[in-house]
Amino acid sequence: MKVSRQAAVLLLSAGLLLSGCSSSSDNPGDEGDPGPTLPARTVAKDKWQEGPAEPKLHKPYPYDIHTHCGVKWVKFGGRWWVLDAVFPGVEQVEGEPPSQDSQRLAGYMTLIGPDTANFDAAGMPTMQFVPAEDEPPGCA
Repeated sequence: MKVSRQAAVLLLSAGLLLSGCSSSSDNPGDEGDPGPTLPARTVAKDKWQEGPAEPKLHKPYPYDIHTHCGVKWVKFGGRWWVLDAVFPGVEQVEGEPPSQDSQRLAGYMTLIGPDTANFDAAGMPTMQFVPAEDEPPGCA
């Protein structure tokens, strides 16, 4: 049986497309989602965690957010970022939620793309930041 090269490529592509779209379950937790993958952090009394000057993509860095004026603005990787979105759902950090008595929130900042960074902490939804056009206003 002779099959043209174009027909073989078309059939192979269709098979790969269909197998990539199939799912044995509609529940995301059933598809190998490992759940939280990072340990909860606590604020170190005399050490402020702010990540490196040049963070690498997809590497979570210990990071503390100063919460006195809110969590809208952060400085990470040498530039200011502003909160863009909050994604409730699967937690990335296991452990107990942080104390509400502190003015720092200990978690992890991960550079997702050149203009996207995610902050994750135990018991908190993922907070997504984008580069700020201006420096933040002073705390009122």
